[in-house]
Amino acid sequence: MSELAEDSRKLAERLEGIEVAAWEDFYRAAPDEAARKFGIQVAPVGGGVLAIASQTDVLAYNRVVGLGIGEPASERHLDLIIRRYRETGASRFFVQVCPEANPPDLSHWLEARGFRHYNNWMKLYRGVEKAPESSTDLRVECIGEAWADAFGDVAARCFDWPDFVREWAAGLVGRPGWHHYVAFDGERPAATAAFYARGRDAWLDFAGTLPEYRGRGAQSALIVRRIEDARALGCRCLAVETAQQTPERQAPSYRNTLSLGFQVAYVRPNYLWSRE
Repeated sequence: MSELAEDSRKLAERLEGIEVAAWEDFYRAAPDEAARKFGIQVAPVGGGVLAIASQTDVLAYNRVVGLGIGEPASERHLDLIIRRYRETGASRFFVQVCPEANPPDLSHWLEARGFRHYNNWMKLYRGVEKAPESSTDLRVECIGEAWADAFGDVAARCFDWPDFVREWAAGLVGRPGWHHYVAFDGERPAATAAFYARGRDAWLDFAGTLPEYRGRGAQSALIVRRIEDARALGCRCLAVETAQQTPERQAPSYRNTLSLGFQVAYVRPNYLWSRE
């Protein structure tokens, strides 16, 4: 972990940077027809990325990531962001504010424009040292394009995503930088996971298990496999986000990642804008 023993600003730049790169590539991979029909677009803004899927009210697909990290954010950036979402017809979106974002009063600028604190996500990270042992009766495989449709179908069902996301997610399989996994019960896909690698960093996402297969260790096994494969690629830092665990809301993914050697980098608040 010595390589990751860096100051909080540099660590945040690394963790936000790999997520921004992955999210931007994901959006650029959207099929043309789906992009037109569902208003899918992506653009750099204020050191981060502005991602829009304006015809669906799913916040995960309408958000700004990394603002004020690659470069200082400005009030002009915020006005541009609001205008862009308004023009596309999006009903709401959120801006995810890293604690290391510049300027420090970014959250106050958001609140002055009608944003409200919605919830928090946890940003976690680890090196690629060997993970604790995990056990599952499911079979974990790194998949190719032959299983792309199954990957998209299971991922969409796990998260209750709109139907158009199935083809979108499936289209990532085999794309440079991406590595996709399925946990199988016999020949039946039960769970999914993926990571995106760039240089020495990797970003983990698309981790979902169908309800009937939960509690069988799929996600722990998928994390362990991705740690091993990322290390083999030469990666040294793995980043992931989970929901925040609170007394009112349990977050199994958060607990699971901690048990496998991840540690909290910071809490990232989400500021929500809604169309009046």
